[in-house]
Amino acid sequence: MGVPKFFRWLSERYPAISQVIAENRIPEFDCLYLDMNGIIHNCTHKDAGEDATFRLSEEEMFLRIFNYIEHLFGKIKPKQLFFMAIDGVAPRAKMNQQRARRFRTALDVEKARDKAIKDGIEMPKEEPFDSNCITPGTEFMAKLSQQLRYFVNKKISEDTEWQGCEVVLSGHEVPGEGEHKIMEYIRNAKAQPQYNQNVRHCLYGLDADLIMLGLLSHDPHFCLLREEVTFGRASKTKSKELEHQNFYLLHLCIVREYLEMEFQDLQSDGALNFSFDLERVIDDFILMAFFVGNDFLPNLPGLHINEGALANMFGVYKRVLPTCEGYINENGVIHMARLRSLLEELSKLELISFENDVADEKWFASKQMEKHLADRNATKHRGRKNTHITMSSFQRDLWKQKIRPYVSNRSREALDLGAQLKAADRKFVQDLADAMHLQWSTKEDDNGERRLVLAFPARGSGDDDNDDEEDDEDDDEEGNLAAWRVIKSYDKAQIVDVTTEDAQQHYEKLYQDKYQGWKTKYYLQKFPEWPAASFDREQTMLCENYVQGLQWVLFYYYKGIASWPWFYGYHYAPLISDVTKGLGADLNFKKGQPFKPYEQLMGVLPDRSKKIVPKVYHDLMTNPSSPIIDFYPRDFELDMNGKKMDWEAVVKIPFIDEKRLLAAMAGPNELLSDDEKARNGFGVPIKFTYSPDVDYTYPSSMPGLFPDIPSCRCIENIFDLPDVEGLEYLSGLTNGALLNVEALAGFPTLHNLPYTAQLVEGYGVNVFQSDSKNPSVVVTLTDTNMRTSIETWKAKLGQRCYVGYPFLQEAKVMKVRDELFTYELAENGKDVIAKDHSNREATEFAREAEYLESWYAKRLAVTIGQVECLVYVHMLKGLIKTEEGALIKEYAENPSLRNTYASQTIVDEVINEDERFIEKAALPIEEEFPVGTRAFFLGEYAYGRPLEIIGHIYHKAEVVVSIPKTKEQPFAKQLIHRAERANPYTPSFAVAKQLGMHPLVLSKITSSYQVMTSAGLKLNLGLNLKFEGRKLKVLGYSRKSHTGWEFSALAIKLITDYMLACPDFFAAIQREPQRSEVTETDLWPDQGVASQRIKDIVAWLKKQETGKFEKVPLEAEQLDSDAVMELAKAGEQVLQATQDADVKKLRGVPRTAILKPSDAELLLGNQKFSLGDRSSESAERQRRYC
Repeated sequence: MGVPKFFRWLSERYPAISQVIAENRIPEFDCLYLDMNGIIHNCTHKDAGEDATFRLSEEEMFLRIFNYIEHLFGKIKPKQLFFMAIDGVAPRAKMNQQRARRFRTALDVEKARDKAIKDGIEMPKEEPFDSNCITPGTEFMAKLSQQLRYFVNKKISEDTEWQGCEVVLSGHEVPGEGEHKIMEYIRNAKAQPQYNQNVRHCLYGLDADLIMLGLLSHDPHFCLLREEVTFGRASKTKSKELEHQNFYLLHLCIVREYLEMEFQDLQSDGALNFSFDLERVIDDFILMAFFVGNDFLPNLPGLHINEGALANMFGVYKRVLPTCEGYINENGVIHMARLRSLLEELSKLELISFENDVADEKWFASKQMEKHLADRNATKHRGRKNTHITMSSFQRDLWKQKIRPYVSNRSREALDLGAQLKAADRKFVQDLADAMHLQWSTKEDDNGERRLVLAFPARGSGDDDNDDEEDDEDDDEEGNLAAWRVIKSYDKAQIVDVTTEDAQQHYEKLYQDKYQGWKTKYYLQKFPEWPAASFDREQTMLCENYVQGLQWVLFYYYKGIASWPWFYGYHYAPLISDVTKGLGADLNFKKGQPFKPYEQLMGVLPDRSKKIVPKVYHDLMTNPSSPIIDFYPRDFELDMNGKKMDWEAVVKIPFIDEKRLLAAMAGPNELLSDDEKARNGFGVPIKFTYSPDVDYTYPSSMPGLFPDIPSCRCIENIFDLPDVEGLEYLSGLTNGALLNVEALAGFPTLHNLPYTAQLVEGYGVNVFQSDSKNPSVVVTLTDTNMRTSIETWKAKLGQRCYVGYPFLQEAKVMKVRDELFTYELAENGKDVIAKDHSNREATEFAREAEYLESWYAKRLAVTIGQVECLVYVHMLKGLIKTEEGALIKEYAENPSLRNTYASQTIVDEVINEDERFIEKAALPIEEEFPVGTRAFFLGEYAYGRPLEIIGHIYHKAEVVVSIPKTKEQPFAKQLIHRAERANPYTPSFAVAKQLGMHPLVLSKITSSYQVMTSAGLKLNLGLNLKFEGRKLKVLGYSRKSHTGWEFSALAIKLITDYMLACPDFFAAIQREPQRSEVTETDLWPDQGVASQRIKDIVAWLKKQETGKFEKVPLEAEQLDSDAVMELAKAGEQVLQATQDADVKKLRGVPRTAILKPSDAELLLGNQKFSLGDRSSESAERQRRYC
C-alpha cells in the first residue's frame, strides 16, 4: 500500500496515535528493532531525480549510517535486545515490486542527469551512487556488513549503554526481508513458555506494512518509530539532517483502541451470532488492507486509500460480519465462504465505479429516466399542480370508456370495475380516485372475488339551514373546478405501455449487459494478450492467482514464508466482483528455496545498473543475442491505473522466467572470482555480547579513517532464533497482557478519562499542516463537571498529577486559575492564597482556555468542553540525590514544554508508575559504596579526581585518591580568547559599509541567492553563510547577536574574494537590491553572456567548497576545527605533564563528596558549562563518528 497515503489516512482518522519524541518523555523499551534499509537509503542518496549533482563518498555514507543507528539507539535505549535487520534475498513474490522500483529508479536518475547536463549544470567527476546497489550480493552491501560489525564491536566495547543488551545483526547475507526477519524473531519468542506478555517493542521503519505487522503481533506494548512525515510544500522544504529531524512514536495501543471504537456497533447485544473479539477484528482488518495493495499484490480496481477505500470496507465489514458464523481471517488462514460474503458485498463498490464511468452515456441517462417513470406508476398522483401523469393503454381505455363518463355524469350509482384488474391497474384506479375525491372500496362477490368499486361521496342531509346550503353550493363550485383540472390532466396523460415490472426487468438487463461490457473492456485493456477463445479460463486463472496471493501474504505475515518461488504473475488485479471465481484455488504451496544473491540481482536490476553485478553477467543484460535480453527492456510503459502520483504508476516490464534465468546464468557462474563467489552465498545472523573477560585488538574496517579497537571486549556468535519445535505459535492477546489504564508506564490510553466516540464526516482535523477532508473519530470527554471545579483543584495544590492527555507526563500542581482568580499555596505549604486577575490576566486566561480547547479539537479530534479552570504545573524533571543519599523527585518549570493545562484533561493517578522515577530511601553508605567501588572525588581538595573506596567508619568512607604530582596549569581559556581575537566578528552594517555594498545585497549574497536560468532551473549563487529560517549559522564565519548578524574576518575575506572574482555580478545585483525574483538575463541582458557567466560563478563557488562549512544552531557555542585542534594539542601536552600521580588516603569522606558514574545526572544534572571549562567524564557518553 502507499506508505504516505496509508499513514496519512490512519493519522487523520485516528488523530491521537502519534507522539513526538522528547527527552525522557517516552516509555522504556525492552526491544528495539531497526528495519535497516530505510536508514541505508536515507544516509546514502537523495530521492531519484532530486539532485543530479549530489555525491557522497563511501566513507561519508558509512559515517552517516553509524550516526543514524547511534541516534536511534540513544533515543530508545533498549534494555534487553537491539535487533538490526537488513533485507536479504526476498521471496519471489516481492521481487516483482523490487524489479519495478529499480527499473523506474534507474530511468529517473538517467533522465535527471540528462536534464542537468542539458541545462548546463556542471556534473561532478565522481560517479553517482546507484541506489540499486542496496540489494543483497553487491560489493557495497558486503562492505557495509564489514563496517557494521566494526561499529557494533566498538560500541559494545566502549559504551556502557550498549553493554547491557544483546545486539543482533541480520545482514544482507541472511535470506528474507528485514521486517519479516524481525517478525520471525517476535513470533518465535512469543511461542516460548516463559515469554513476557508485556514485553515493550519499538520497531523503526518507514514501510506502512510495519503497522500491520505490529498489529498482528497482538502485543499491546508496541510502538513504531519513524521520522516526522510532512505533506505538500513542507515536505519539500524540511531539512533531512539528523540533528534537525523530528521523530515520532506511533502507538499501536492507541490504534487498537480506535479500532475498537470503529467497530463498537458490533459489540452491542445481539449484533453477532458469536462473541466479539477485538483481536480477531484486527486480524480481519489486516486482511482487508490487502485489497488496497501491498508489496506482493496490486490493489483491487477502484480501491484507493485516498478515495476512502478502507473506510468503505469498514462499512461493508460491519454489514457482512453479522451474517457470518465467525471471523474471516482465522489466525492467518482465510475462511473462504466468509471471504465470499465480504467480496459479494464489496462488489457493490464496483458498481459505483461502473456508474461513474458511464454517467455521461446516453443509454444510462435515458434508462435512468425510464426507470424513474416506471417507478412513478406505483406512486400516488394526488392532482398536484403541473404533475405529469403516465398510464398504460389499458388504463387509458379504462379511463376514457368507464371512469371519465362516470365522473362527467356524476352518477349516483356506484361504478363496479370488476375483479380482474391487475395490481398496477388497481393502484392506478385508487390513485385516480384519491385525486378526484372519489370513494373506492373492494367488495367480495358471491364467488369470493374482490371487486373494485368507485362512488361519489354521500351528500349532506336536507335538514341544514339556508346558510349551509349556500356554503355547499360554493364548495361544489370549487370542487367542480378542481375535478375538471384533474380530468384534463388525465386526458393529457402520457401513454407508457410497460408495467413497472417489465420496465425494471428491461432496465436491469440493459444495466447488466453494459456492466458486463464494462468489465470485459477492463480485461481487454489490461490483459490484451489473452486469447479470445480462452478468455474465461484466463480470467479464472487470474482470480485463482490473486486468491493464492491473499493466502500467501497472510501465511507470510502470520507463520512465515509458505513458498519462496510463488509470485503473483500479473501487473493488475481482477475486478472485485470476479475474485470469487478464484476461491477454489490450489493453496498447497511448495516451500522451495530462495534465490541466490546474484540470481536476485539479475532478476531485479535493469541494464542501466549492470555495473553493480559481476562483469561475467553483463553480456546477458546488454547483448542483443542474449537468451534473456527481453528481461531488460530499455523503454517501458508506465500506467497510472487510476493513481495520481507518478511513483504509483504500474511499471509494465516482463516478469522473470526463473528457469530461463537460471539456465542463462549457469555458464557465467563458472567464471566468477573467489570474492564474487563468496558474495553469492548465504550467511547467518550474528549476536554481539559484551564480556569483561576478553581483551583483544579489533582491526579497523577502514584504516586511515577509523582506528583499531585496542581493547575490544565484544564476542561474536551465531544468533539462533528461539526454538519452536514442539511449540505452537500464539495467536491473539496473551494471558496477562496489560491493557488500557493498566498498561505499563508511558504507553498512552484514551481510557484514562471517561469519553464517548463517534465517526464524524468532514470534521477537519489538522494533523499535517492542513485541514483534513476525511472523516475522523472524534473523542468527547464526559463527566467533566467535577474535574473543572475550581474548589476541586484548590484542594490539589502541591499534589502530583499527570498532564498531556493521552500522552501522560507526571507533574506537580503549582497554581490553579479560573476567569477571576489565581490560587496558589502560601509559603507554609498549607494555606491557599487567592489573587484577583488584572484585565490583562483575565484576557490571558480567556486566550489560553480558547487555545487549549481548539488545540485538542483540531490536532487530536478530542472535544474537551468549555475550559473553566486552568492548572499551572511544574513538570517532573527527574530524580535528585539528597545529601543523605535518598532519591527524591525534582519538579521544575520546563521552558520547552507547556506548563498550563485544562483541568478536565488532567489525570489524578495511574496504575503503573514509571520505574525510572520512583523515589527511594537512602542506603547505608556501606551498601551504596562497598569496598572496591571506583568513583570520583567531589571535595574541594582534588575535585574530579578518581578514587577507590577502601573502608567505612562512622557512616563515612575511607578512600584513596589519585592526585597529580604536578599541578595542572590553566590553558583553555587563553587559547579560546586568542582564537577569538584572531578571527573577530563585525556587525553586518559595518561590513556592508567597509565593502561599499548595499546592506540588502550583503544579506542576500551571504545567504541563499536564487537565480533562474533560461532552462527554468533555479541556481543558488549565494555563499550560504547564514540561514535565518532554519536558525543556523556557519561555524567560524557568522553568528547572530541581539543586534543582528555579524561576520568574521574569514567571512569578510570570502565575500571580498567573491566580489573581486565576479565584479559584474555584484554590480548587477547592486542596481536593484530590492528585486526578489531574478533571472540570469536580469543580471546580463545578453543570453549568451548570461549563460557563460552563470557557469563561471558556479565553478568559482564550487572551488570554495562552502557546502562543507559546518552549520550549527544560532544558540550553539562552539569552536571551529582549527581552535579545537590547537586545544587538543595543548591538552595532550598537559596530560603528559600530569601523568605522574600520588595516591592519597583520606578518612571521613561523606557520601556527598563521592560520585559514582551512574549518579552523575542525579547529583550534577544542573551543572552549567562554558567554553574552555575542564571536565572529567563521569559517565559513558555516546560518541558520534564524524
